[in-house]
Amino acid sequence: MTLPEQLNQISERIERTGMRATDALSLINMTFDEQMKRLDVSSPYVAFAGLSELIDQTVRGTKVERFRPREHRRRFHTLEIHTEEGETLGYLNMLYLKRSIPCYYLVYVEVMPAFRGLGLGTRIVTAFRGFLADKKAVGLLDNIVPPEDPTYKIYTNLGWRALTEIIGDGGSDDFENYMVLIPESIQSQDIKGDLIRILFSLKKRRPIIEMHDNDDMVKRTIEEFRAVYKALEKLFQEDLQSGISNTLVNFMFTRLATRLIGFHRRIESLIGYTGGESLEQLSFSGTIKGLALQPYSLWRFGEEDGGMWGNEEILQGLPRELKEDPTIYIENLPFYRRPYLFNWVKRTGLQPSQTLSISDLLDFRFDPTRLREFHHKGVKYIFERVSPLFFTALLQKRAFLKRVEKSEADLHFRGTIIRVNPIILVVRDRGNVYALRRQVEGVHSQEALDQLKTLPHLRTLNSAVGVDRCIQNVVKDTGDSLKKRFHSRFKREIEELAYFIPWDIEQNTPAVRVDISGISLDTVWLA
Repeated sequence: MTLPEQLNQISERIERTGMRATDALSLINMTFDEQMKRLDVSSPYVAFAGLSELIDQTVRGTKVERFRPREHRRRFHTLEIHTEEGETLGYLNMLYLKRSIPCYYLVYVEVMPAFRGLGLGTRIVTAFRGFLADKKAVGLLDNIVPPEDPTYKIYTNLGWRALTEIIGDGGSDDFENYMVLIPESIQSQDIKGDLIRILFSLKKRRPIIEMHDNDDMVKRTIEEFRAVYKALEKLFQEDLQSGISNTLVNFMFTRLATRLIGFHRRIESLIGYTGGESLEQLSFSGTIKGLALQPYSLWRFGEEDGGMWGNEEILQGLPRELKEDPTIYIENLPFYRRPYLFNWVKRTGLQPSQTLSISDLLDFRFDPTRLREFHHKGVKYIFERVSPLFFTALLQKRAFLKRVEKSEADLHFRGTIIRVNPIILVVRDRGNVYALRRQVEGVHSQEALDQLKTLPHLRTLNSAVGVDRCIQNVVKDTGDSLKKRFHSRFKREIEELAYFIPWDIEQNTPAVRVDISGISLDTVWLA
């Protein structure tokens, strides 16, 4: 069955179950968004019959409401866009700052992906302007959206101005992206001085702002996961009750579980996150835990979907089976024995099989299928499965790494030599994308930091010599050097670089050099 046929099947089920637009759209965003973008569908939702009309109906029935802060968050206010049923489609968080003049700092604005481009963002920012006028208060925001982005005009059309127009360029660089809205009701003899005082008060409060914003984000995301889970259960109720294996069902629940554990890893490092909003609130039923893992797509998109880009010599020498059916060949390669996997084997005493269930995935707390070992003509390689959305970015990164490789002789910091581990091949097949690199004697910097933080013997080592600080310093120095060398032309590529730290996989210990001058890493690889 092709993917369009699968989408038609989902569309029919959505209509048959009478699912609400918000539930259906959350489900589509979580599971099929990447695949539909590969079909060049202008809007991911037009593939589903009736959803466009449901979206319009939902938007027409919305209203903006303001919520006063709870007792322990007296300075934080929220504007939310609600449907007639009380569901939140978008929100605006703001912080009250009282100095010489009242001020509200706009912390964050978000509209659900499915409802973007329909005017809801403009409505909520317009409501904020009216709120400021009523309160006779100044509005501030840190606008990271570039001026050429259409979203930027939402603010300028509503009277927001660059802060530098008022206070000049003499302020801190921390405020260069700030915008300000000054209602006519504001009375101030020294607006420039008032704003500067507010800005430096705001700078002191940034950690608290981020803490509360992270808390809100985690709560909202957990609710979205819960909504998607319930929607999937409703959509595939007959399949789940029958007990008959269904690849589409397995794929969609696997996608949900994979995103859930990925989110879990990210929130552990958030400022202010204590685990109070635990992801354990979302529990999978025994039936769903028993589903076979299906982490990759098996559906073809047409001839234009397939292809391999990269080193021509290696490409020509690949096994015939790999070139004829890349997805099936790669997904049957052995798992790469990374520290996360090594720890699981040591903890359970088991060896992971190729046939895994969603229960196994939740136990791993990472996706072991994403990295595969490939030994070819005496060379060890790794295939990494990446999101199809990153296909173009992957090709751009490959080109950028080639540029860095030409000048890598000049990259050495704190006794560490920086080497490039280039992307040798990019493979696209059945809606999946894979990157091929040589295997290095190292692990991803985040995985290294996780090991140093969680394993008792490594925590002791790290406490004694500061391996984590060494890693973080080298990563920062390398990034700063590349930004200086390439300026802003490759800002995104530099920010998305992966750093691989020398590591003894079998012993699960960092390969560091310690001498009288301190601790250092011999080599760090960029990928």
